[in-house]
Amino acid sequence: MRAVAVPSYGVPPAISDLPVPPAEDAVLVRVTYAGLNPVDFQLADQLTPDSTFPFVLGVDVAGVAEKVPAQPSDVNVGDRVFGMARTHGSYAEYTAVPAGSATEPLARIPDGIPDEQAAVLPVAGIAAFGSLDLLALSPGERVVIVGAAGAVGGYAVQIARRPGGVHVTAMVRGPDEAHEARLLGADEVYDVETSDYLALKRSHPDGVDAVLDVASGPNAIQRSAEILKPGGRLVSTVFAANVNWFAEREIQAYNIVGHTTPLGGTPNPKQSPQGLAELAQMLSEGAITTRIRSSGDINDALTLLGQLRNGEIRGKAVIRLH
Repeated sequence: MRAVAVPSYGVPPAISDLPVPPAEDAVLVRVTYAGLNPVDFQLADQLTPDSTFPFVLGVDVAGVAEKVPAQPSDVNVGDRVFGMARTHGSYAEYTAVPAGSATEPLARIPDGIPDEQAAVLPVAGIAAFGSLDLLALSPGERVVIVGAAGAVGGYAVQIARRPGGVHVTAMVRGPDEAHEARLLGADEVYDVETSDYLALKRSHPDGVDAVLDVASGPNAIQRSAEILKPGGRLVSTVFAANVNWFAEREIQAYNIVGHTTPLGGTPNPKQSPQGLAELAQMLSEGAITTRIRSSGDINDALTLLGQLRNGEIRGKAVIRLH
């Protein structure tokens, strides 16, 4: 099969001809589409001489189940499925996803949803969904989403704006992102190029209830303390929050993580087949939409990944494998 893989340590990724992965206790998926995410190049950058090679890039996947394990499974041969392929990667014509895995959840694609849309949902959608679950927003509360025009932030705005009475403030950079956040349904938008936290604080003198930050580093994220009420909550999806520093200011902070829990990170409560199914249902009902901005085939994968690394793609990118 064709795949985009790092063949050995220190060698850049390339299109390779590799064996179809074994699938004794896994679902063998004929990949139709793979979604691209920053985590794809981040994982490749972190490879060591002891890593397993060849290393196939990609996590987000959609396709058709060609083989399933003998034990009972929610997935049957012929089902259209989507999820996370961490072990064998998704930039390949076939991948194998361990059955019943919380770290590599897999779920059916509902009728009416194209594979292409399902393929860009898992990593970013689950990050947004799980973050909002941790924030436990109640009707009437106010949440600020920092980085609201990106892939994770865009899903977060839409999920938070579902019926329930939560007020969503988007913090973005530049007029294009401000326009995007309004289209996604944000109640108010702050462009950090023309306003800042002081402007937001003037608009909300009593403070806001929660902050979801998908963009800020360790220093910048501390400015959230200026706008959060005592007893407020904060989630960082990029592991930037100093939990103890925020606790001293009566703020409950979380660094949400997916398949690992480094340095005391909080596991994503929505990373599961059920979480994926809930996201797919939102997509099916029109409560959320995908924003595919760039697409291609396997030959375009590395070019698109480079554009993603350079911040040239706002929204999602996807490649077709079959």
